[in-house]
Amino acid sequence: MVRLVIVRHSKTAWNIAGRVQGMSDIPLAPESEEATRAAGRKLCPPPDAAFCSPLKRARRTAELLLEGSGVVPVSDPRLEERNFGELEGKTYAELGLPDHTELFYALDKAKGAESGESVFGRVRSFLEDMLARFDGKRVLVVSHGVCISYLLYALTHATWNPAEYDMAYIKNLDFIERVFAG
Repeated sequence: MVRLVIVRHSKTAWNIAGRVQGMSDIPLAPESEEATRAAGRKLCPPPDAAFCSPLKRARRTAELLLEGSGVVPVSDPRLEERNFGELEGKTYAELGLPDHTELFYALDKAKGAESGESVFGRVRSFLEDMLARFDGKRVLVVSHGVCISYLLYALTHATWNPAEYDMAYIKNLDFIERVFAG
């Protein structure tokens, strides 16, 4: 059993503008840094380990959350955001989407986008590694909205079934604590 503290990265200028990011490596907005530090002060006790997406916005969020704890986040490419293909950089308005919750359905039709099955496979692999390496421990995971939605699905599903998947909307800097037992 591994206790996961899952956090979506803090806001970027693209989040503020309603622009989808995917694999675009956008840094945190300067005004997000203090809010992230404040959220980190509530992360007690510190986790036993921490992992994050290697994209700038997730890596910096993890660093700020862990500031002063002595825990160093490890980048893991399995936690990267889903590649949004031709949708990257566009606003929800340009895509004709009301918000983030409809993005999943648009992604499945987008040219160059990573498949849902691929995202599921990599996050499920990450979870299985966590269980094998950190049984009985508390682990911080900092990632991205769509990737976290798949991660939450993978906590309760051993295989990918798109008919059972409902995309969860995770706000920036949301904390979700879950137990993964395999």
